[in-house]
Amino acid sequence: TELKKMDFPTIGLFGKYQRLIGDPSPGFTMMIYGKPKQGKSTMALDFANHLAKYHGNVLYVAAEEGINKTLAEKVDRLNLNAPRLSFSDRLPSDLRRYQFVFIDSISAARLNRDNLLELKRKNPGTAFIYIFQVTKEGNYRGSQEIEHDVDVVASVENGSVKAMGRFAQGAI
Repeated sequence: TELKKMDFPTIGLFGKYQRLIGDPSPGFTMMIYGKPKQGKSTMALDFANHLAKYHGNVLYVAAEEGINKTLAEKVDRLNLNAPRLSFSDRLPSDLRRYQFVFIDSISAARLNRDNLLELKRKNPGTAFIYIFQVTKEGNYRGSQEIEHDVDVVASVENGSVKAMGRFAQGAI
């Protein structure tokens, strides 16, 4: 009875992303994976823009693609215009100013499970969204234990996203 009465903070997520993953707590973790050219980065960029417009400062680490003309064209095509959305080609050592950090991709950033756990430990109020490449068999690269460590797992196929997690399950 007392647990039901307690008030737990959420980020206040709404719209299509609330339908996809629910309304997570601050500092949630999410993994996005899918085969090449299926829309992982496009979905992640759109989500990053939404979070930056309505919920806080966002850093998008484009470790795989880099800061280049292709990324600039994607930003323009997707009409990403949130002033609190920042881009980098590498993960900075100080993440204190960001409420949300996207890392695209974990393989290109050369991060493993231990690195991700340490990032989370050092930045407890920061939400991390990890983008994973997959093998030919369709499994994401890296330790399969990571799936157990995150709050939300989203798979992308042909531009459609399905998510399972602690806050809700959905699709867009």
